[in-house]
Amino acid sequence: MSFETQVNLSFMNWTENLKDEINTTTSVENYSVPEGVQAIMYIMYTAISFAAIGGNGIVCYIVLADQHMRTVTNFFIVNLAVGDLLMAVLCIPFTFVVNLILHRWPFGTTLCIVVTYAQAVSVFISAYTMIAISIDKYIAIIKPLRPRMTKLQAKLLIFLVWMVAIITPLPTAVVSRLVTTKDSDDYHCTEVWDPPEQRYYYGMALMTLQYFLPLLVLIFTYTRIAIVVWGKRTPGEAEDGRDQRMAASKRKMVKMMIMVVTVFTFCWLPLNALIVVSDQDQTIWSYEHIQYIWFICHWLAMSHASYNPIIYCWMNSKFRNGFRHIFCFLLPRVRSSRLRHYRGRKSLRRTCTTVRTTSFKESVTTGNVVTLDQRLPAIKGNTFPARTMFKSYTSKFENVATSNCSFE
Repeated sequence: MSFETQVNLSFMNWTENLKDEINTTTSVENYSVPEGVQAIMYIMYTAISFAAIGGNGIVCYIVLADQHMRTVTNFFIVNLAVGDLLMAVLCIPFTFVVNLILHRWPFGTTLCIVVTYAQAVSVFISAYTMIAISIDKYIAIIKPLRPRMTKLQAKLLIFLVWMVAIITPLPTAVVSRLVTTKDSDDYHCTEVWDPPEQRYYYGMALMTLQYFLPLLVLIFTYTRIAIVVWGKRTPGEAEDGRDQRMAASKRKMVKMMIMVVTVFTFCWLPLNALIVVSDQDQTIWSYEHIQYIWFICHWLAMSHASYNPIIYCWMNSKFRNGFRHIFCFLLPRVRSSRLRHYRGRKSLRRTCTTVRTTSFKESVTTGNVVTLDQRLPAIKGNTFPARTMFKSYTSKFENVATSNCSFE
């Protein structure tokens, strides 16, 4: 079963048990969670939902709108953003409404199947897209003599990721049902297994494929990449400026992807740990303040969908410029301020050019260039010193010009 369904079912069982203990028909969440805390929960879920939809939508637009951004790595980043969009559209809002507002499933059988299945698919897309990125970087850095992955190969690999993500959790769609709880006519969306023991084995298998297996692959590939990029230099590599720039570019990209993997690991770890513990011991749902632990673990896992755009904007200058242009376009006040700043710098460049030209003309009239021209014929057989002397004279003109220009 998916992470979402398994935890929702356990949380539903906990609420029903607690209702029996307190012998009241009042909603257990309203009974045990103060209204102020509920308001904070509403705000936190709403914030990550809007941030995930807006941020990942902008990432997709930046890559698809600019032909220079359509690289192999960016194709994978777009696929990662699509997976996060699925999580933000189909997982966060429904979880928020069902668990914190309505405490039941009012959306019908079809949406029960679609939402539960889509949640598992979105997690698979995120996990296996990160594996595809790590494999691409591993081949490029560890095996530099091998041909790089082409755009066509990247598209085929993305198609394979979607096939795996769609086929693997198909049992989730088959067993999802609407069930009623004890002493209540409210419906809840859950998975009905026969025999019930299969629920545990399927849940552990799905968790292994969704989280633990990708984590092991990512740790292995990025550890090897980090050793090569930061630990040693390729034999025979020249130490010129071009190679240093390429090495710095590789380090930046690897740092960004390591940050993406780290955030994925720590966001989903608490929820996975809660699932494993609850499968072994269902009595944890009767512990005091367990509802707050569930909220923190679940919100942290859902918030992962909103972090990747922030990482791209922070650690990649091209994505940062793309976000800046979009925000300048969407916000009129910022756009007008940036336009005035651009016009001011353009006017300043024209002023600097005028000052440089005027300074050069004044120097010609004072005889500096004439004096140099008289000295050039005296150097016979070698014109290199003459060019050097001419540069030294012209540098004086540049110093005069730049002294009148300030770009701060």
